[in-house]
Amino acid sequence: MDQSDIEADGQIHAIAAEWGVNPDHLNDVTWELEEIEGNDGEVYGFLVRFDEGSDAEILKQIGLLNGVLTREVSLNAFDELDFDEPEIDTTIEEISGARLVDSRSTRAKRWTPLTGIHVRNFKAAKEAEIPLGNVTILVGPNGSGKSSVLQAIHWAARAASYVLPKNQKEMISFERLDYIPSSDPLKTLHNGELKTGSKSDAVEVYFKHVSDQDEKIQTTVRIRAARNKGGITAYMEGGSAVTPYKQRYQFITAYIPGLAGLSERETILAQPTLRRQASSGDAGGVLRNILYNLSTDSSDDTDPGEGQIRLKALNRLIKRVHPNSSIDVSFDEREDFHISASITDIQNGNARPLETAATGILQVVQIFAYLILFKPRLMLIDEPDAHLHPDKQERLIEALELASKELETQIILTTHSPNIVRAASLVSKLVWMRDGVVQTDDDEAIRRLLGWGGLDKSVLFFVEDEDDRPLRAILRQWPSLSAQVSVCRCFGIDNLPRDKFLEGLLVDGELKVKAAIHRDGDFMTDEEAAKWRDSFSTEGVYPWVTAGSDLEGYFCSAKYLAALYKVSEADAEEWRREAAATIGKARDHFLEKRKKIVYALWPDGGSPDAVGLWDAAGGKSPTTVKGKKLHKALKQIVKTAGENDRLLDEFAIPEGFVVAEDLKIIIESALTVD
Repeated sequence: MDQSDIEADGQIHAIAAEWGVNPDHLNDVTWELEEIEGNDGEVYGFLVRFDEGSDAEILKQIGLLNGVLTREVSLNAFDELDFDEPEIDTTIEEISGARLVDSRSTRAKRWTPLTGIHVRNFKAAKEAEIPLGNVTILVGPNGSGKSSVLQAIHWAARAASYVLPKNQKEMISFERLDYIPSSDPLKTLHNGELKTGSKSDAVEVYFKHVSDQDEKIQTTVRIRAARNKGGITAYMEGGSAVTPYKQRYQFITAYIPGLAGLSERETILAQPTLRRQASSGDAGGVLRNILYNLSTDSSDDTDPGEGQIRLKALNRLIKRVHPNSSIDVSFDEREDFHISASITDIQNGNARPLETAATGILQVVQIFAYLILFKPRLMLIDEPDAHLHPDKQERLIEALELASKELETQIILTTHSPNIVRAASLVSKLVWMRDGVVQTDDDEAIRRLLGWGGLDKSVLFFVEDEDDRPLRAILRQWPSLSAQVSVCRCFGIDNLPRDKFLEGLLVDGELKVKAAIHRDGDFMTDEEAAKWRDSFSTEGVYPWVTAGSDLEGYFCSAKYLAALYKVSEADAEEWRREAAATIGKARDHFLEKRKKIVYALWPDGGSPDAVGLWDAAGGKSPTTVKGKKLHKALKQIVKTAGENDRLLDEFAIPEGFVVAEDLKIIIESALTVD
């Protein structure tokens, strides 16, 4: 296989990874990759165009609707194709015949997997019942309660670890607690403040397990204020299910809120100090200590060399995300005052201090070091994608799925990244949150909506045009409305979603999202526009036909031009007539558009006569040429008149002037109808 074959294969895998499809399907059909270029000459992405003779069943597997032959690829899909990556073992534990030893405590080993967690009354999480898989991915807009869920789980588990084995409650001062989720922890109650008393509102976390006998068991942790309000009281229920929680030695949960950087130096810390700071989620001051403890044999190890086995396992996981990076750590008790940790570039052999590594690498190191050293039963990771390139995000979720299985650790992470969701396998469970509650755990619906950018929006706006700048200019007039709209370009009217697709998207997934569908007027009559709108029967769909021939037509009206350039409407109309007169083959273009309308809307005949419509409109005029062509021609006309033609290019809207008020009504209707 020569280099061009390797690059083509890498391209196929990059496209397949972004779309979440089998690369073999792309090998089985013929396609070309085209650049999507805007009017400004910039490339905004890529378009995969499939051959017309392609197998329809394969195209369906690739995610194309019937009759659709194109699909978009993001601009950065191929940014980091690497054809010379070192090979990575298929497992993390099988290294030179050795396996990682499970050093969990006896109590921790009595843990059974969780089927779900229910969080009540904590910060933004009002009532969040989370079903769990090996890996659970929480998605949703900012303020939806995702991070609150992680913090509540960790706080409850850490508080439970202070409860003595024979007790059902324990008062814990804030000085003793190794994790506090806020500078004012008593105010973490959802819309309130924690108080004393067994009947007062509490932060509640229910851990739902399946026992070895497949029985459903539950551990309940409630947190209220202690009597002197200098701490909390943790209450526990659950019979034998509480046993793994009531011990201080083994982490049941580990929390990774993010890593801003490392301290300049670290000395060796005593184990209680290390565990306390690690429990807090702040690894910036102890990451070198964690790496040193991970790589060094401990009293819990049964055989010599287990520390190095752990270090090799760590590097195997790191390489799954950053293929050319390797970590090393050392400390000589006789000579050193501080722990030395370094990161090596495998390709050139250069090693440098760990603190000089990028934040994205440091966060990956932290995640997997916690997993291997502490072996938590539940790993909580807040937005691990924040500092990672999209390609690395996809690699990370794959590595986490592997680690979850082999280290017997369930993982819950939050994300805004469609790349993580797209790359997640069926092993992972997707959960969408909004306003402190779970909206749905329908994996397929979440994948589809996130692909359209609609998980934190109320309206998906499918637009016919490739160039959506005119529409975005229109939407900017109404910031409060546009903030709730996700614009989805469809690259032509034939690619607009059909009713059956919309039903699956909006109805089957139980997600409270609406869809607006735009199509250009294209010289349709009022009757034809109504006929097209009526072709959509799915509840929650709002079709919209432009008042003129297309979106650009709104920016060519005499009223708009008069307001933009502060001229009379008569002068603006004269500009329009002059511009229309310069457009060639206007009649042919008009009749071609009419043919497509007849084909789509009048299969049984009965359509208006196209030539008659042309003649009735007075032949070539501003109303019988496409707005796109008129808009382009107008730029030269206004420039000749001594005006600034760039205002047309920018789709500028004069203060006090409203463009496409009919669209505003459509969006408002979609947002107000439940």
